[in-house]
Amino acid sequence: MNPKSPPKPSAGLFSAGKRYVFALGAVVVGFALVRLPGLFNDLWLDEIWSINLVSTISAPWEILTKLHHDNNHPLNSLFIYLMMPVEADWMYRLFSWCAGSATVWLAALIAARQYRLLHPTELNGREKIAGIMTAVVVGGAFLLIHYSSEARGYAPALAFGLLALYAMQRATENCWVRWAVLYGVGCVLGLLSHLATIQVMIAGVGWTGCALFREHGPWRVRLTRAIGWHLGPWLFFMAYYLGFVRKMEIGGGTENPLIEVLNQVAVFTLGFPVSLGWVALPVFFSALFASLILIGRRSTKLGVFYGLVILVTPVLGMLFSRFTLLFPRYFFISVGFALLILGYGLVRLWFRQWGLRIMVATGLALFILGNGLNVSRLWHNGRGQYRVALREIAARTPFAEITIGSDHDFRNYMLVDYYRVVVGPSQKIIYYPTNQQPPWGVQWLLLHRLDGDSAPAAKITDAKGNRYVQERFYSHAPLSGWDWYVYRNEQLRPTG
Repeated sequence: MNPKSPPKPSAGLFSAGKRYVFALGAVVVGFALVRLPGLFNDLWLDEIWSINLVSTISAPWEILTKLHHDNNHPLNSLFIYLMMPVEADWMYRLFSWCAGSATVWLAALIAARQYRLLHPTELNGREKIAGIMTAVVVGGAFLLIHYSSEARGYAPALAFGLLALYAMQRATENCWVRWAVLYGVGCVLGLLSHLATIQVMIAGVGWTGCALFREHGPWRVRLTRAIGWHLGPWLFFMAYYLGFVRKMEIGGGTENPLIEVLNQVAVFTLGFPVSLGWVALPVFFSALFASLILIGRRSTKLGVFYGLVILVTPVLGMLFSRFTLLFPRYFFISVGFALLILGYGLVRLWFRQWGLRIMVATGLALFILGNGLNVSRLWHNGRGQYRVALREIAARTPFAEITIGSDHDFRNYMLVDYYRVVVGPSQKIIYYPTNQQPPWGVQWLLLHRLDGDSAPAAKITDAKGNRYVQERFYSHAPLSGWDWYVYRNEQLRPTG
């Protein structure tokens, strides 16, 4: 070696690129682990409903030809079909967990590339910070955590929607075909996960429309490229709509005012206490619009894309869709993409000055803390404690036959029927619908309460004069499932 030659810098374990990979890997794995305990609590109504629907078919294609129901999210139903029978219920949720974990990684990739596209002269590692910070925001939002551990199609739909956006980011004039194929795959798999993926497809058309009129080159080339991006996904959507969606039966639910649903969306995204929903919503929209303006000033096509996917398409859906009932989960796609631009807004504040860094760090800490409290409730209470409730009812009933009634035959019976196996072979649960209960009543009465409902009285009397006293209360975490209030017929003398 020439002694005058300076040693070459090491590109070993602690190079900047590898530090970023390790840091991003730690964030993705960390939030995957945060999502994991949510798999192991009880299934709730909609998950059991999906399982019951899939159990009626004999071939996988019947998911689309026979199960015309809005609780059938086809790709999730296919996963359930392939898994049946399982040794443990949590296995039905693995698809959502994998998709939810992948969402954190995709968000980081999109955020880093987005920063490079918007600020090509301001890099020096800033794009890596953008990726990490956005991954934290997407990974830590309780709304996304919750549905990443539920056997439904919401988490896969968001993951495939982000895959479609990533493909659009990667495309260049000279290398767009393979990315257009990946975009089409993301759209098709997203639609099969949940129909809400149409939001991404409409926004994608907006992106391409902006590029069509603002980019240079022959019109024939630009138009061919635009058609190449969207023809396949939209042809599939038309076939999917005619063959499946328009035949779909809507399962129903509870009417919820729009403002209350939006308050819940903001609360369970930002980590605010439920009592401060009236604060969370304006904070959420203020941060959203500010970040959208920052992006739109630098890229018209990105501003149009995010404006369409987050704001415009949900409004169009509420105006023209047959699905009139509103729940926070119906804004899942909008929230996922909103968190991408909120992450961008936080990064821009971070690089302004040290005082703003303190504010951003404090905000992220409060965000993680607030959402962490909701996550702890999900870990502890799940989407309801139906298994434990029925097991304790059985333990306190001194008879071989356990008679049960409730305040909602469809909702509660499906849970009782699914979990009746917990009572063991020496006892049997008999569920009586409300209009078929004997004159002396049932031994146990179940009253359910959704998020925000007031608790029932300690003692109640049914229509036939039978009196019941509240014995137990089983709570649930927000967003899915419900509380169960267990009432004992006063004529029953329980054991234990």
